[in-house]
Amino acid sequence: MNTREIKKEANFFYKAVLPLLEMGGQFESFVLADLATIVTICGRSNGELTSNELLAFLTAYALIKQDKAKLHIIINSWDVSREIRSDSEKLAVKLLLELTEKSRSSDRLILPSILNRLDEEKGSNLLDKTVNAIYRFSQVVIKADGKVTGAEMEGLSLIWRLLHTYESIAKPEAETKFPAKFSMTSALSNDPLNDLNALIGMENVKSEVRTLTNFLKVQKVRSQRGLATTPVSLHAVFCGPPGTGKTTVARLMGKIYKDLGFLAKGHLVETDRAGMVASHIGGTAEKVDELVKEALDGVLFVDEAYALKPPDADRDFGQEAIDTLLKRMEDYRQRLVVIVAGYPDEMMTFIESNPGLKSRFNRYFYFNDYTPEELLKIFEKLCKDSHFELTYQARAVLKTRFETLYNHRDRTFGNARLARNLFEKIIEQQANRLAAIAHLTDEILTTIQPEDIPVESAGKEVRGM
Repeated sequence: MNTREIKKEANFFYKAVLPLLEMGGQFESFVLADLATIVTICGRSNGELTSNELLAFLTAYALIKQDKAKLHIIINSWDVSREIRSDSEKLAVKLLLELTEKSRSSDRLILPSILNRLDEEKGSNLLDKTVNAIYRFSQVVIKADGKVTGAEMEGLSLIWRLLHTYESIAKPEAETKFPAKFSMTSALSNDPLNDLNALIGMENVKSEVRTLTNFLKVQKVRSQRGLATTPVSLHAVFCGPPGTGKTTVARLMGKIYKDLGFLAKGHLVETDRAGMVASHIGGTAEKVDELVKEALDGVLFVDEAYALKPPDADRDFGQEAIDTLLKRMEDYRQRLVVIVAGYPDEMMTFIESNPGLKSRFNRYFYFNDYTPEELLKIFEKLCKDSHFELTYQARAVLKTRFETLYNHRDRTFGNARLARNLFEKIIEQQANRLAAIAHLTDEILTTIQPEDIPVESAGKEVRGM
């Protein structure tokens, strides 16, 4: 890559992480630490960092810090003065060492876990956007010197794995608390319905959400004009298998309710039986109350809610969780929306088992398995976001694979997760193929061939994803 392209890609990376930088607090240090980590991994893979690789890092660093002096050197002197370039390279190495020492580990990324938690609390989509940006910049660093070795491809695979490893953090540290008036206008579209419509598949769910939204808009206008309104429950039951977008839609609905004035925050708090049920008397009510307090003015999403009332369990703390939740739904009926989710049959049995549940949950959304065509579209989007492209032959093989997986599906069918997991396997296998190629062009690096698609039995693949 020439220096102009490298600077352009560094600027793209900066713009992608700008929403994080605007959040203040320690996010600048988090971005810089992860930037240093990926550059260090790339350099370690090749034995050293080349001039262009250091340029990529220093440009991104200067943009993030808004260091005008460094930016001036990069723009005006890097390509014309060997002495200044040499001094700048030494500075870049020094900065890398300082940043990696602060992060205490060269094989750990900070942002994925932090943003995963933030997305859950605020209903944002910062994780995917940031992961894609970091991975794209990693590819830039790898390709910066014009050649890519097998060791560097292994380094790129390591970065991919780190980007998709989320540590469980119950609460962010004090320094990383997110402001109460947190704004995501730069990270999300202004219209959650547009975000909903952009999702692949689930046309019936989209239609139901649009209908509900239109109804709520009309009710709001009628109320403002002093006309009678029809009472409506915002609580909902999401019926469908894993990986069909239930959590994503729940986040968007929270934002819709906020935009319409029905919720003050519209954030999402996600939980399940383990998060609600304790092992001792009184502990369950405390756990539910904590979750409700966290979810107030937003949406509480209970996944696999039927597990709260397991079959043949007459004496189970799950019933205490249900009773406490129903009481809090009444106490905070203007400030809390609850969405329960799980397999259709189990959810119907669960709702019918309790008159209180049946009276409060009368709005159902049904999420179907993704079709082979939809799975292929999801896979192609993953490719686009990560700078990969399928050949015609590879696309045909992949389509057949998804058809086989779909036709052999059972309750463990992973849907969108299946597509993502298969994508990860494919790019790892591609890296193994590329390791034997001496000279790697951009086209070779970004192209997925049929031989990159692993051959596995349908049953094994479905269960494994």
